[in-house]
Amino acid sequence: MKKLALVGCLVSAMAFAADKAAAPMAPPAGDKAMGGMMEGYTPRKVTKEDKKGIEAAGEAMHKAMIAGNMDEAMKGYDFPIFMMTDDKDGVVYTNMADAATWKKMMAPMMDPANKAMMDAMAKMPKPKMDMFFLTDNMAVVTAKGQMPMGKEKMEMRNSMLMIKKGDVWMVKGEMEGGWGDAAKKMMDQMKSEMKPAEMKPTAGTGGQTKGMK
Repeated sequence: MKKLALVGCLVSAMAFAADKAAAPMAPPAGDKAMGGMMEGYTPRKVTKEDKKGIEAAGEAMHKAMIAGNMDEAMKGYDFPIFMMTDDKDGVVYTNMADAATWKKMMAPMMDPANKAMMDAMAKMPKPKMDMFFLTDNMAVVTAKGQMPMGKEKMEMRNSMLMIKKGDVWMVKGEMEGGWGDAAKKMMDQMKSEMKPAEMKPTAGTGGQTKGMK
């Protein structure tokens, strides 16, 4: 009888341990040692790297841009979007662009007069893309490819911040070097076309980073 009771206790203990092991770990409800810094934080795991979804979204936007279809290209962006570039002196510029601002900035590039350049872009090799998934719904995508500059081919590097809305991946941020001087010229032109009531001062961020507005 004692042996039977002992076996019963061991089985119960093993079953309890199994239940404890199977139970998912609850997120920390406020670490007192860290002053409650972790309260409200939910650990996230990447369960699916949807590389095909991001590739499809990028391909659709690329085709729309090359075709000069502004409205179709804009469907791939979740406005407002974060934009970053630098100028010839290495000064970095950042901006949050709404749909109207982005459209004005991209209009010159998608002008029918630049069709020859767009045709040349279409012939460039497909950029090499790397994707880093932060969660199933957030990813950083870097690309390295070539861009025609007259008879020369220049290396082009850029990065996009992507988010998944429903089943569709969309751009939430763009970073590409070298457009700072063109952006300054374009923003000055846009400001000159604005009415005084539409112009709003933007506080500088200091250092080597400046607002594009």
